[in-house]
Amino acid sequence: MPDGRVIRLQAKLRRSAHLCAVILVVLAVSILSAPVLSAPTASAAPDSADASTTADGEVPAEFLRLSINTVTPSMVTSSGAAVVTVSARIENIGDRMLRDLSVRLERGDAVSDAAGLRSSLAVDPVPVSVATPFRPITGELAPGSAVSFTISAPLSSGEGLDIERTGVFPLNLNVNGLPDYGDRAKLAQSRTLLPVLSLPPDRARAAEYVDPSGDAGETGPENTDLGADGSVSANLSSPTPLTMLWPLAAPPQLTPGVLGGNTETVRLVGDDLARSLAPGGRLNVLLAAARSVAGDAESSGDQTDGESATPGSQPATSGNGAAQPTETSPPASGESPAPAARTPSKLEQSMCLAVDPDLLVTVRAMSLGYVVSDDPLDPSSPTTPGTGQPAALQWLTDLRELAAQMCVVALPFAQADLTSLARIGNSGLTAAALSTPADIVDAVLGVRSVRGITIPALGAIDAAGAGVMSSASLNKAVTSTNSVAPARTDAAGRYRIGDLRLQTAEAPVTDALAGIGDAPATTPLTPADQKVSFDGESAAARRQAAAAALAYPAIAAPATPTAGTARPPLPVPGRSSFVVPPTYWAPSTDDANALFTTATLLLESGAATPAALPDVVRDLDDVSAPARFAAPPGVGSLASLGLAVTDPVATRIRDQSELSFQLQASLMRSVDVAATPERYMAPLREDQLRAIRTPDRASPDLRAEMREQRAARVTAVGSTLQRMRNSVTVLDPGGRYTLASERSPLLLVVRNDLSLPIRVRMNVIAPEELDVGDLGVIEIPARGTRQIQLPTRAETSEAITVTIGMSTSSGISLGSPIRLSVHANAYGKPLFWITIVAGIVLVLLVARRLWHRFRGEPDPADEDRPDPDEHDRILAGSTYQQRRRTLHQENLPPPATPGTTDRERP
Repeated sequence: MPDGRVIRLQAKLRRSAHLCAVILVVLAVSILSAPVLSAPTASAAPDSADASTTADGEVPAEFLRLSINTVTPSMVTSSGAAVVTVSARIENIGDRMLRDLSVRLERGDAVSDAAGLRSSLAVDPVPVSVATPFRPITGELAPGSAVSFTISAPLSSGEGLDIERTGVFPLNLNVNGLPDYGDRAKLAQSRTLLPVLSLPPDRARAAEYVDPSGDAGETGPENTDLGADGSVSANLSSPTPLTMLWPLAAPPQLTPGVLGGNTETVRLVGDDLARSLAPGGRLNVLLAAARSVAGDAESSGDQTDGESATPGSQPATSGNGAAQPTETSPPASGESPAPAARTPSKLEQSMCLAVDPDLLVTVRAMSLGYVVSDDPLDPSSPTTPGTGQPAALQWLTDLRELAAQMCVVALPFAQADLTSLARIGNSGLTAAALSTPADIVDAVLGVRSVRGITIPALGAIDAAGAGVMSSASLNKAVTSTNSVAPARTDAAGRYRIGDLRLQTAEAPVTDALAGIGDAPATTPLTPADQKVSFDGESAAARRQAAAAALAYPAIAAPATPTAGTARPPLPVPGRSSFVVPPTYWAPSTDDANALFTTATLLLESGAATPAALPDVVRDLDDVSAPARFAAPPGVGSLASLGLAVTDPVATRIRDQSELSFQLQASLMRSVDVAATPERYMAPLREDQLRAIRTPDRASPDLRAEMREQRAARVTAVGSTLQRMRNSVTVLDPGGRYTLASERSPLLLVVRNDLSLPIRVRMNVIAPEELDVGDLGVIEIPARGTRQIQLPTRAETSEAITVTIGMSTSSGISLGSPIRLSVHANAYGKPLFWITIVAGIVLVLLVARRLWHRFRGEPDPADEDRPDPDEHDRILAGSTYQQRRRTLHQENLPPPATPGTTDRERP
């Protein structure tokens, strides 16, 4: 066996010879191509400013529209080709003829941190480390004309991209040309990223390979990932745990101020959600993409080419990615084999549906029928029938089927801003935003969602947000890596601030995912030096950049330490790849497939391992790495980014929320109405949460629109609460009200126009002369009236003004009080004593007469009465008929018969 020193000497000689050969080839090519590439502003030298800009360093006025169609391979692997091919299309959008159009590929240095995923695409002018020679496209291109082309370049050759190690590299497509009446210049460019997981075989690198097996005590080669064939393998020494959320959310669509429980017609501000749920719509595409992941069972065959992996395909692998055989028992004789249990793929294990409960509430309401308001924010405006009921029903059915197979977690309701919740300071509203969403998701989808973790819409948390979470008894959350300052870097990107446990996520990765689809956007957490311009960038270029950003944490593994050396510092704040796409993102089917293909390749290659969200939540309990909150650099405060409410608006929302809870406490269930008091009042508090939703992108126009919507929603909620209070009233009898006696009750009628019964108290204001009793709490039926009797006691017969109103059992005034003028037939104490004296006198007179009669003495009161004559005696001793005849003969009126009226007399 040769001596190790000899082997190293031979390797050095081979490297020196190779270097000399490369230098000679480069010099020869430069000399031969000098006449062709010496034109101004078209030089192939990568360090020349003229190669990419005009004389003043700026790209000239637009002449061309350049669109990248494909980048092949989308991720470089050792099993793929050693050539990068970009197909693109150019179109002359100017008014001049363009001549001698040529193109070249340029690459920059490998991205060194997550921020570079966006800053490398935003920096201007484009930094060029390596560039290929210009290749001709066409001699002439007239205005309005277009032409497609393809350019290929070796990955590792000196005339190619010269990539010798793994990483994520900025890639720029540069088109030069000569416009009429101008000089030769860069006419268009398009940027993207090229992820390199591993490198295919290369003869030049193979010459540098040294067999790591040597004498004991001898050190191996510096590049331990280099193979004998010159390939560079992926660094699988520390696979990154991959967790990918899949948001399903939409901006608020329900018209504010409408009560719930199916007591009022569901109104939407527009029919945009119906189009989003229909085939081809944004939410439909998102759900279909997630279903494609859950719909694929685990593959039983070995899969050695990671690049050919498809979403959902997953062989059983060991820790290093090698396929392992699975043992199966043969079926018993005469029995058919039992169906194999469904095994989720690694991609499915790493994914979790992040669902906004506001979306579920809206879609469920749409599935039952709805209308669209002509005025989006007026609950009383004219309406037109909605068209999305079938689409809503089908989408909800598909989501329920998917949720039964895949992890589901609830987002904050309507993406409510944590800082706004802190300023409002209402515990009930905070619970509705952070705690109740999981119950809503479970009730609508029929699943048990992941509990105990908060995923803020803004993507970051500060001390105010932590206080809100603590008030809701929540102690786990997701935040961006640039919003915490750890005392020491944690390999999983998990930290502890006080009692709050945090899982960090890279904001640049989120921003890259926001850039895909038909409506690319920039997230609020993106600093100015990372804001990528989407003007002229094709969907394919943006898709390629997003896939590279997704792969970055797995590719940027720390180098394997050599003997006697410590592990180098991590390139990112933690190796965990916790992916949080924007809440309202809009990937196309091609975008979703590209992301799934990239994630599957990382998982199958062993560069990443699936980390299910429930496991992440459980592992957060053991987090011990300390950290503190830090302001994300390059952006404003989280309060300003989240469009937090001002103090006056916070006070108004807090008062409305407290009023809604007090009204709810006085409402009662009814056998005639399916709604409960909570369901009846919940939409108003949900409207308040919709009013404080977080902006999903950095857009001044969006922020202005959200301020207008916030004011309109708060006003609508206040109007509905006032309407509810005015719906419970005391009917005014009008005129003067007369009591039959001093203790006669006061009869009134109260009315309730609400859809639920309500408990009230009567509030009476009267002078001391009229004492009105308290009826306590009374119940008024839903949409009905009730007659009540107020017990009274009057002490005067004079007119008394009484004010009568109502309040809920919780003390909220209802309706408008009425004023009555009450009269009572009562004379007070003088009448009482007069009656007593008159009664005593009457008793004495009766006793006096009886005393004289019993003693047989004539009553002195009869002494002035004359004695009866003979005629009176006869009449006194005769019958009625006899007296009648006698009086008739004397022409006198006959005596009246008992019970006979004057009309009956002859």
